[in-house]
Amino acid sequence: MNALTRAMLHNATGLALFAAITAGAIGITKLLTEERIEQQQAQARYAALREVIPEDSYTNTLGTDTIALPENEELGIEAGDKAYLARKNNRITGVILPVTAPDGYSGDIDLILGINRGGKLTGVRVTQHAETPGLGDAIEASKSDWILDFQGHSLDNPPPEDWQVAPDGGQFDALSGATISSRAVVRAVYRGLVFFDENREKLLNEGTLKAD
Repeated sequence: MNALTRAMLHNATGLALFAAITAGAIGITKLLTEERIEQQQAQARYAALREVIPEDSYTNTLGTDTIALPENEELGIEAGDKAYLARKNNRITGVILPVTAPDGYSGDIDLILGINRGGKLTGVRVTQHAETPGLGDAIEASKSDWILDFQGHSLDNPPPEDWQVAPDGGQFDALSGATISSRAVVRAVYRGLVFFDENREKLLNEGTLKAD
C-alpha cells in the first residue's frame, strides 16, 4: 500500500469517525431537548389547570386524573383526548374540559374550561392561539382580564340568547379591535358548557366516558 493510499484511508477513517461522533452528539442533544420541552409543556399545562379550578376544591393531582372523551368535531375533540378531573374525598368536584374555537381571526384557539359539578364555570384559559399581537392576543389572561369574566357563568346564566359578544346583542364585551377573536371564544365556551350539560352524568361518574 503506497503512501497516497494510506493517507486517503486514514482521512476517510477520520471523517467517518467524526461523522459518527457528530451524529451521536446531535441525537443526544435532540433527545435532551425533547425531554426538556416535554417537561416545560407539562409544567405549563399543570399551571393552567390550577388556574381554572379553585385550590380548595380538590386534593388529587391535577393532570393525572383523567377521563376519555368521545370525538366531537364541533369542539375540536379528537380520539384520545381527555378531560381532567378534580376530586376531593374521592368525589369528583369539577371537570377541566379542553375545547377549540375553530373560528378565531388567525385560526384555532385552544381553551380549557373549569366547570364545577353544578355546571358553573370556575375559570377559562387560552392555552394556544395565533391571534394578532397587541389585539387578539388579549384573550390571554397574561395580557388582559377579559377572559376572567367567564368565571361564575353557566349555561343559563346568562340565557342562551345572551351568550354572544355585545356587538352581536349579547352580554359579553368584545375586545377592542378583536371582535372576531372575542366572538370565537364566547361561542366555544358556550359549546363547552352544552357538552358538559349533555354528558354531566358520565363526566361526573367514576367510569370512562365512551363515544356513543
